[in-house]
Amino acid sequence: MPFVKVHRRGAVTVLELARPETGNALAAELVADLSSALAAAHEGGARALVMTGSGRYFCTGADLRELSAGAGAPAEERDAGRLAALYAALLRCPLLTVAAVQGAAYGGGAGLAAACDLVVASPEARFQFSEVRLGFVPALVATFLPRRLSPATLAGLVLDPHPLDAQAALTLGLVDRVTDDPRGAAEAWAREVCHKASPSAIAESKRLLLAFTLPQLDQQLAEAAHANARQRAHPECQRGVAHFLEKRSFPDWLEGD
Repeated sequence: MPFVKVHRRGAVTVLELARPETGNALAAELVADLSSALAAAHEGGARALVMTGSGRYFCTGADLRELSAGAGAPAEERDAGRLAALYAALLRCPLLTVAAVQGAAYGGGAGLAAACDLVVASPEARFQFSEVRLGFVPALVATFLPRRLSPATLAGLVLDPHPLDAQAALTLGLVDRVTDDPRGAAEAWAREVCHKASPSAIAESKRLLLAFTLPQLDQQLAEAAHANARQRAHPECQRGVAHFLEKRSFPDWLEGD
């Protein structure tokens, strides 16, 4: 059963993350399916993509059970590299991309939304970069979040993690519109843009904007993937993830000091 459902609606193709029982967490299988769906998006005449999640949540970020497994450095490097490649493919997608966010968009899930061109959120949406609370690092998303956030704002969200509601995310620039029906609004917005702009002009404009804002994207993602893999293997990350899986709460990092 695919972890990403593809719905073709004329000019707009909807990619629906389909692991609601895990909050659409970024497990290796979901990353692989989403990468494949993104690569095939040009087929069928699609002009725009809408990304959304099944169930209550958009995407809750890393799959913590995979993180806790500690598969060893080579496997962790591969997993980090595959997620980096997914973000790069989404950022470089020549089609217009719109995220439709409902519920939680945490960590890498918030990054998935931020890698899209436009972000529509429900009033109940919540964004958070909580990696450091787990002993982990938001390495990959930090490479491209400066497209939407100032360095100081990004540092505050990463180093002192706290949830942002949709209005707060809108104010900061993580979200572009807030509506009760994010998926419907995202599809309508994508179709509206496709009526107004030629596909080649959108593709070339996106290429130029990415080149001007993230000229070292590949090198930065490679460095971030190494940092991601190193921290996955760190004892503090293993401790933080195990604590969360057992108690459904973040550890107190002053305990025992």
